[in-house]
Amino acid sequence: MTRYDFLLFLHISGAAIWIGGGAMMQFFGFRALAVGSADRLVAFTRDMEWIGPRVMSPASGGAFLAGLALVWDAPYWDFGDDWILIGLGLFAFTFLASNLYFGPEIARLGKQVAAKGGVTPELAARIARVVVLGRIDLVVLFLLVFDMSVKPSFSDGWTIIGALVAGAAVSVLLVLMPGRQASAMATE
Repeated sequence: MTRYDFLLFLHISGAAIWIGGGAMMQFFGFRALAVGSADRLVAFTRDMEWIGPRVMSPASGGAFLAGLALVWDAPYWDFGDDWILIGLGLFAFTFLASNLYFGPEIARLGKQVAAKGGVTPELAARIARVVVLGRIDLVVLFLLVFDMSVKPSFSDGWTIIGALVAGAAVSVLLVLMPGRQASAMATE
């Protein structure tokens, strides 16, 4: 096994945990909202608060660092390659969303749920918003995997446009997914 092979293993493993974890958070969030149990919504919030900094952040950071090392190690990749620039842009988007919105908001929600001893209608609505916005972040992660797999260049305009249109369409569908009103759970 070469150093490149090992770095590729680390990169793919980190990405698999990151995107798989994001997908599972969505499934659990969807179930917590659909079941209509305030207790389940509280447990989901606590789980997100625990998993984010202990699993998701290290996995995304590991995938990112291993990816950088792969580019430095390979004579055929360069930081000026179009697909690497696209990947860095997508990573920056999801990194900023996680660190500026998701992480702080989930921490605030966890503290407020604990302080109030449960879920109020306002907290339930905020939890639902985090889940819905997390769906968009998950689409960005899938676009990142698409970019890493296909390695498009800016001259592959239709490939990039097609991926963006598909990602936007899926995002709209995921945001509009029907589900039980989160605020109804707070009254149970």
